[in-house]
Amino acid sequence: MSGTILAQGERPLPGEAGFETDGVAVPNDSRPGIPMANWYVLAVLFLVNMFCYVDRMALSMLQEQVKAELHVTDQQLGILLGLAFVLFYSALGIPLARLADRASRPRMLAACLVAWSVMTAVCGLARSYAQLFVARMGVGVGEAGCVPPAHSLIGELFPREKRALAIGIFQCGATVGVSAGLLVAGWLGEHFGWRATFQIIGMAGLPLALILVLTVRDPRARQPGAERQESTRQALVALLGRRAFVHLLLAYSLGSICSMGIMQWLPSFLIRSFGLGLVEVGALSGLASLLSSVSGLLTGGLLVTWLMKRDPRWELWLPAITMAVATPMFVLMALSPTAGLAIVMKMLATYMAAIASGVALAAIQSFAEPHRRATAVALVFFMSSALGQGLGPFLIGTASDMLMPAVGRESLRYALLASCLMLIWAIVHYLLAARTSERDRVN
Repeated sequence: MSGTILAQGERPLPGEAGFETDGVAVPNDSRPGIPMANWYVLAVLFLVNMFCYVDRMALSMLQEQVKAELHVTDQQLGILLGLAFVLFYSALGIPLARLADRASRPRMLAACLVAWSVMTAVCGLARSYAQLFVARMGVGVGEAGCVPPAHSLIGELFPREKRALAIGIFQCGATVGVSAGLLVAGWLGEHFGWRATFQIIGMAGLPLALILVLTVRDPRARQPGAERQESTRQALVALLGRRAFVHLLLAYSLGSICSMGIMQWLPSFLIRSFGLGLVEVGALSGLASLLSSVSGLLTGGLLVTWLMKRDPRWELWLPAITMAVATPMFVLMALSPTAGLAIVMKMLATYMAAIASGVALAAIQSFAEPHRRATAVALVFFMSSALGQGLGPFLIGTASDMLMPAVGRESLRYALLASCLMLIWAIVHYLLAARTSERDRVN
């Protein structure tokens, strides 16, 4: 690829090369369609997000083997799945996002990719619960720098009317990563054990870091002095002063308590309640998640692109509606008497939740200026990670331990059922966000 990839609507700076037509540099919005170079960057970001979730989800698939060897409880597993990862993932998310709003985003993504890949491999070397806890925190440190700079790049490379679709495609990388993580980790764990599995999947992502550095350039224009020197506090005050953004932040985060908790505990639920094996669970849950999430994300991106031409508030109404449809499906999944019905209900619920998730993530950029985009996304992921990735698995694991004396092996089933209450709370905040969105929208 030659030339500098330009942000949507950005003109080349003096002395810089842009895309050329008949020898004249032109901005993206004056060209028919979106340049192929921008789609290439999106494809690379898709792969980065995929590896991010492969490494993150491996422990979910291997937790029964880890539990047997290291002799840990469900509550301790919940901490490994959630708090151990989220502790630094959340704490470093906003500082790294502020850096992404100023520095080279491709280079930052590459450095973070190397960090979380190496720490995933280190998980396989752990000889105690404490060592695995520290290694898991290291994975969180690296992955904290993935999503905010990627979303910020997408916001510059794609116009508003295509943003939801582009972010939906990027989020499909997470879905493919979740599915691949479950499937690959299940197969490797069955044949080679959990230690070798962590090491194999950790090292697999390193070549992608080189691709990022060598082939992806940052399209950011030079920022005015005031924007470049804005403090983290000033950026946060500006974002949190918009009610629509705050309600969107709460809605997405509260919904994550249920969705992330169920995603992390689903393999154990299928093993304990229905007696499935590791490979079977990896294949079934991985395929179900892949089909439903990818189709949901793409459906949401295409649907909201059409609906927002009629009313921009559909970027908030649509998540509320689809989350309302997903709630009873998650309930039926938890109460299903057979593994087949549980997986079907999970597929349908995940399809609707994926529509909500993809559209909501794209809506974040409607309430953040270009120089605050990474920070806005990091703030949402900080909150959703602390509640969803951190608190969700922990609460479900704790509830399962508390219910075990009363219901035995089915304790996890009822713990998953209780988590569905959070979806109703999330719906309320999506609707409240829509009420003030016209006033607070900046993009």
